[in-house]
Amino acid sequence: MTRVRAALALLSLVLGTALFGGCGKPVLRLADPSLGDYYTDEEFKKLRKEQREEYCNELALQDSTYQDEIREARGALAALELRRDPLRREADSLRSLVSELELRVAESRAARPAPSLPSPGPKRSEGAAGDPARWIVRPGDSLWRIAADGTTYGDGRAWPRLYAANKDRIGSPDRIYPGQEITIPR
Repeated sequence: MTRVRAALALLSLVLGTALFGGCGKPVLRLADPSLGDYYTDEEFKKLRKEQREEYCNELALQDSTYQDEIREARGALAALELRRDPLRREADSLRSLVSELELRVAESRAARPAPSLPSPGPKRSEGAAGDPARWIVRPGDSLWRIAADGTTYGDGRAWPRLYAANKDRIGSPDRIYPGQEITIPR
């Protein structure tokens, strides 16, 4: 029995050496170069010959893929560089045109008279003496500014009162328009 055990131990030792080919401990993980996972030098040395060949083939495939991508990117860059100078010339031309048009607009505005704005401030309605005042919205007005005006409440925080009285005319308190007439309850 002892001889059988000794023979089995020797056989398992020979088989183990043959299988691992003297590579030491087997590598317990698989590196995937396509995901950026590479073997360290120590791990590479522990690979069997077939594993090394497979790993090297994967690296070569990855390298050729990267080389193809680099060639494509260089081609795209070259195409963009060909378009760069004509586009710069066009941009310069457009800048010049914009400057010319801005100058024309400024000259045109200076040549015509200023538009008359609606009369500022509240306008009394033409009804009975107890009727609320009316306000014609001017450019730059907001409910806060109208409420803060000395002819209305003199306090901007009273704007919700204006909004409540004019909900039927104002969709949103942030949206009032020049020329719009609103009621100012007293």
